This record gives sequence, structure tokens and C-alpha cells, in this order.
Amino acid sequence: MKFTDFKNNAELLAHFGFNLQNGSFVNFKAIAELPLPTFLEEDFAFVLENRGNTDMEFYACEALIFPILKEVWKRNPKVKVFSHPQIKYEDLILVPDYVVTPKDKTGTNTFQKPLLVTIEAKNDDFELGWSDAYRQLIVARHINENAAIPIYAIVSIGKAWEFGKLDGKTIYRHPSTVGLDNPNKLLGILDFIFADCVKTAEKFDLF
Repeated sequence: MKFTDFKNNAELLAHFGFNLQNGSFVNFKAIAELPLPTFLEEDFAFVLENRGNTDMEFYACEALIFPILKEVWKRNPKVKVFSHPQIKYEDLILVPDYVVTPKDKTGTNTFQKPLLVTIEAKNDDFELGWSDAYRQLIVARHINENAAIPIYAIVSIGKAWEFGKLDGKTIYRHPSTVGLDNPNKLLGILDFIFADCVKTAEKFDLF
């Protein structure tokens, strides 16, 4: 059965033996906030004020999502952020906006086992974004060839971010949305997730 044959997310998840749980897989309130650098605060204010009515997905990716991912990446340099890589499963090719993997042991920056996939919500539609995320998590699990390796997911429209995690047979979707109206909290959560990806890579000897 091909990915395109599934009529809805319930069919897809059931076929691969996964279940969806809307719940707090981590306590966001307990995560320390990090101050957003002043230059980013000014950049985001400018971008949001000048965003056009027709500026959609790529605008959010380039102007809002990647700059804050890059800031967190600098704090966690043992991982690598890939932009729009192709990930394949059978005859399906998916292109997440960003994928976080361990840095390659050889230093060649080749694509490794995914620890985090990020997806921009299509037309600011979170549900469409999560439909993509479920598929990308399933494919990432097949790439990893190890069901014990957890994989995070982020769906964002730039201004607002939602978080999930594939752990074992369960895909957790956190009930809280965090956005640029609380940038220090957003930066803290992202730093926590990147740091946890590093811990996972160390635990499974992926560096």
C-alpha cells in the first residue's frame, strides 16, 4: 500500500502501527527561557510588519523559521541542520523544510539519522502541516532503522510553532502553541529540543 492510498491520517498511522496522543511529552513551563538576541528581535519585527498578503511558505521559512533555528544550532554545534533534503521511502519522496541529524563522524556533512524534522504549515494550516509531519516521521523512522531512536517534529507558520515527538509506537503532539509573541520561551524550548537530540545521538553512538 502506497502513502497516497491512505484516505486519512488514522488509516496511515494504523497501517504502520502508530498511535497519536495529544499530550505534554515535556513540561514547557519547566524549561528555562533564553533571551532572544536583539538583532533577531529587530529582524522579526521588521519582517512581520512588512510581510505581504501573498508572502506565504518560503517567506516564513527564510525570514522567520531558519533564523531562530540557526540561533539554537549555534548553541548545539554537534548536530547538523539540513535545508530541504529529500528523504525517500519506497517510491515516495518527501522534502521536509529542515532536518536535524548528528554530524557525520567523518566530518563530510553527509545526511545521517534524522533526530528532528520541521515542516512549515501549508497556507498557515496547522492540520495540513501535521499530516505532512506524520508521514515524514514514519519515513525518518525507516531511515533510522531503529525504533528506539526518538524523533522530534515541529510544525510552524513562522509566528506560531507546535511541537511533537515520535517515541516508540506513539506520536505525541503537544497541546501548547508557542510563538514569537513569547520569543524567549520559544528559544528556550527549541534549545531544549536540540540539546535532547544531542543526548539521543550520544546515547545511540551516532556521532
